[in-house]
Amino acid sequence: MIPLDVFGSESVAADLLQQVRWRDGVSCPRCRSDRTVRNGSYGHFQRYLCKDCGRTFNDKTGTIFAHSKIALRKWLFSIYAFLRFNTSLRQLQCEIDVTYKTIHRRVERFSEALDAPSLDLRGPVEIDEFYVSAGLKGRERDRWSRSRGLSRR
Repeated sequence: MIPLDVFGSESVAADLLQQVRWRDGVSCPRCRSDRTVRNGSYGHFQRYLCKDCGRTFNDKTGTIFAHSKIALRKWLFSIYAFLRFNTSLRQLQCEIDVTYKTIHRRVERFSEALDAPSLDLRGPVEIDEFYVSAGLKGRERDRWSRSRGLSRR
């Protein structure tokens, strides 16, 4: 079990995201303008105002962490554990206390953001023989049918 306190608090995780995302300077995710000013805060995240389009945005806007109700430090921890220690999604589900469906969707979004190569299957495919037993439907039975409580005629 990996301690969740690796990322400390939510403000430490927000500072880490801010440093990684804006290392080349803050730019508007909508119009790509660099004419932005600080405009208060949103929880632990810095809020910005774009001078060109007039929109406000924060550090999570336009990232895979946007619109998530789960704490950022939990998502950073899950990405770290998933990549570094090859932790399963079931284990991460127990560690950060979210449903499997949520963690699976977020990992899919993360792999799409990394532009992970998808499988492209082409060419001949070899399939071995197999037998599927679908029950006794349509075959003779070993015993007589039950009367199911009905009277016989």
